[in-house]
Amino acid sequence: MGLFGKKNKVPGGIRVQFYDGDLPGFVCNEGCDIVLLADILQITKVNPHIEVNLEKKRITSIDIFIYENQYMAKYKGVNISTKMSKATPKHYYVINYLDKDGTARHLDFWAPVSETSKIRQLQESLRMNQQPMSYNI
Repeated sequence: MGLFGKKNKVPGGIRVQFYDGDLPGFVCNEGCDIVLLADILQITKVNPHIEVNLEKKRITSIDIFIYENQYMAKYKGVNISTKMSKATPKHYYVINYLDKDGTARHLDFWAPVSETSKIRQLQESLRMNQQPMSYNI
């Protein structure tokens, strides 16, 4: 069974692969589901079951990278691609948020191109519910 085979999915969840960020118990390139609930973004790893909840109000943005080398250049400092010549194209998704101390953090995921439309819907749902803000730079 491949990376995206039939598994216990969270209803309405987006199947992605965790790539980078501070999520204890999650391993790079391991499958998980993301689902937006009323007040939280829930990230669920299946085996063993780990559930992480991120308050929706602490999410600042979601970035979508349709070219792997763009993601690698911005977050890893190298302009490379890990894709094999016949590999399934993948997009990278970065969830930017403020941790409980107010420090900017991000969680990085990747998935096949087919999941990007679901991530865009997630992006739009978050954008529609954002509170007005004002800040100094």
